[in-house]
Amino acid sequence: MSLYATEVNQLTAAWLRRTEGAGVLSGAGLWPLLAVLASSADEPGRDELAAAVGLSADESMDAARDVLKALADLDGVDAALGLWAQQAAQVRPEWRDTLPSGTFGELTGDAAVDQPVLDAWARERTHGLIERFPVQAGPELMLTLATALALRTTWQRKFSDEPWQVSGGVWAGRRLAGLQRTTPDADDLRVADSAAGPLTLTRVAGDNGLDVHLVLGEEGAASGDVLAAAVPLVAGDAAVTGGAALLESGDVARWPGVSTVSAQRPGLVLRTARFTVRSLHDLLRQADVFGLRAVSTGDRDHFPAIGPVPLRVDQARQAAVAIFSATGFEAAAVTAIGLRAVSMPVYRAQAVAVSYDRPFGFLAVHRESGLVLFAGWVDSPEDWSGASQRERPQPGAMRDRLPRHPAQ
Repeated sequence: MSLYATEVNQLTAAWLRRTEGAGVLSGAGLWPLLAVLASSADEPGRDELAAAVGLSADESMDAARDVLKALADLDGVDAALGLWAQQAAQVRPEWRDTLPSGTFGELTGDAAVDQPVLDAWARERTHGLIERFPVQAGPELMLTLATALALRTTWQRKFSDEPWQVSGGVWAGRRLAGLQRTTPDADDLRVADSAAGPLTLTRVAGDNGLDVHLVLGEEGAASGDVLAAAVPLVAGDAAVTGGAALLESGDVARWPGVSTVSAQRPGLVLRTARFTVRSLHDLLRQADVFGLRAVSTGDRDHFPAIGPVPLRVDQARQAAVAIFSATGFEAAAVTAIGLRAVSMPVYRAQAVAVSYDRPFGFLAVHRESGLVLFAGWVDSPEDWSGASQRERPQPGAMRDRLPRHPAQ
């Protein structure tokens, strides 16, 4: 079973290059949907979608099944697919049977009936992290195809919560909800030159094979460029220099956020801040990146494989959230594509130290494959609020309160 990490990461990097500022996205949540559409479309949309997926359209449906199954089998990851359609869409049973396994339901065309059903699926499949299904129900929504992806990990080595008064940069004067820890492996810090300039990445290892890499570029570097350049670095596709080599060489000054500090023994001192970031992406605004340009325009049928009713893409959105705390990390995304009938047209030792004290990125990665599951940018971390910090729910607590649903 393959994760198609190279192809998914290529889509993630292409998407990141078109973003700016704070937010979070999941190319891993979107890619299977594009693969299903590529297999189901005719030309010219078929070729456009296949190019976005990075595979031929003929192999895309099998790949979508493989990716969703492989994701659902990862420890700490839940992945699900859902399909809802009006009877008037006349979905071919043979097409539905080729889809990855999932939830199949009926739309009534009444938003008051359909939206609560879709919202409940989103909440259930993300353990409450996503409360609203991103596509809007209504009479024009003939069919919607969606994925839900949820990720949870607990740090192997937890951080301590402490107030952090930032002295410089865009966060100067703020008293942040700081996180700090010292670990023995300096090579959790890695640096590299990239197309976006020098980058600093720090790996925070989870206890279930999932890691989060904090990413810092030069001051003023575009967030999307920084994150896109970091994708091949965390996937192991480009050379990096580890923190131990930096300590030995003493060449730390040119790397963003990196310095040396006195310590009892060599290691890594990491300082960052708690954060929660949320995004709602309208994918049709970047339709060319996702191969959705042709299949979302015109009054002709783009998906004859689905059924006899002419259909085109009318909505494509992703809702995503990521939460980073002293004890772990949680993230979730619901990605949905809505189709409408085209017949209804509309318009001594020393330790190396790194501080993430200005806007930075993060990449949540499956350690073994290098697959980037979530990527995001933080420009407004949480402020320190004293004792109340320790009273807030921690990542992992969700698992105790909400049932984990097996992939269907």
